[in-house]
Amino acid sequence: MVSYIDAIVFSLIQGLAEWLPISSSGHLAIFHNILGYQNLSYDVFLHFASILAVIILFRKDILKLLNLKYKENLKYIGYILIAIIPAGIIGVLFKDEIESFFSSLYFLGVFFIISGILIYSTRFFKEKKEKLDLFDSIFIGIFQAIAIVPGISRSGATISGGVYRGLKKETAAKFSFLIAIPVILGASLMELEGLILSKINYGILTISFILTFVISIVTIKILIRILNSDKFYLFGAYNFILGIIVLIWSLVK
Repeated sequence: MVSYIDAIVFSLIQGLAEWLPISSSGHLAIFHNILGYQNLSYDVFLHFASILAVIILFRKDILKLLNLKYKENLKYIGYILIAIIPAGIIGVLFKDEIESFFSSLYFLGVFFIISGILIYSTRFFKEKKEKLDLFDSIFIGIFQAIAIVPGISRSGATISGGVYRGLKKETAAKFSFLIAIPVILGASLMELEGLILSKINYGILTISFILTFVISIVTIKILIRILNSDKFYLFGAYNFILGIIVLIWSLVK
């Protein structure tokens, strides 16, 4: 059962790690392994609070996209829909297998290492373009599907995918934030029944939601500054080192 202390810790982790490229699901899974229990529905609930922060911060961009009389807006919405298809397919077909990774320290370690390599390697790619195209959306969508597993950062993987395609980090990040909205909202709906059945105290849910939301707002703004400072790749080193530590832990535990 989630306590108030657990709620504060998990909310801090989610608010920071969802948008910084360090995998919130991976960090939450590590703490669940330390505490000896797991509540995937609660984790998804925290993700919902994080995505609300994106909706608030990018409300002008979202409202602008909803003006469907402009061809560019329709095209961009099409790119978003295309990008979420791979994650949707993988999430539905391999739901049980993905959930099993949350309780495996070995796989968490491996996935953190993969995430670290993906992110650190962005330092070797040059930004060539500002506008997204169809192939960019497909490529980034595939990276988002890969990041369904815990330990591989969704924001890290999708921004990296955009950078590999030559996109500016800011362009890739904006698209990463926007394609997260339907994916996380969909996952939240899928886990709604499980959250209700878990019977977590409403006070705990309220504190978790507010804290995660506020921290997410601050973290997104921090990430944007980091992207502008061209230090994004350094998160790769963090993920890689954490992955090694978790992997060693899994072998000696």
